Amino acid sequence: MEALFRQHFRPLCLYALHYLEDADDAEDIVQECFLSLWQSKPDNPKPWLYTAVRNRCIDRLRSHRAFDSVPEDLAEELSFDEIVSRSEREARLWSAVEALPEQRRRCLVMAKRDNMTYSEIASELGLSENTVRNHISRALNTLRGAGSKDFLFILSFF
Repeated sequence: MEALFRQHFRPLCLYALHYLEDADDAEDIVQECFLSLWQSKPDNPKPWLYTAVRNRCIDRLRSHRAFDSVPEDLAEELSFDEIVSRSEREARLWSAVEALPEQRRRCLVMAKRDNMTYSEIASELGLSENTVRNHISRALNTLRGAGSKDFLFILSFF
């Protein structure tokens, strides 16, 4: 069970974030699903977990009357394999982002997630614009080298 948790927790959290806007809510739902998994012990836990996370996210949206927009996998037909592949790819990307040196990671996240300009980042971090540009360029090259082709798309979620 511990190995299953370690392997699937992060991809499931990222999958839940496609429905929810709050990372804490996503983690709570995934943890609840792992507790349910432990109690029910299905034959094939991986698809069971993805289905449980999806259903609990939808339940949470309905209970908060926050179903204004249609989650991506409800708007288009995605196979289970596509959903899992996308979630695992996002998890690998975030592992690669977390492995970046701290200053480089901060610059990248501020630029891509927070939509800050190089000038704004430089001002906030007390760096020159050239240093910020250099950090972001190196971070992007590292991520590209790690095979994370969809990193800009995925960074827009956070």
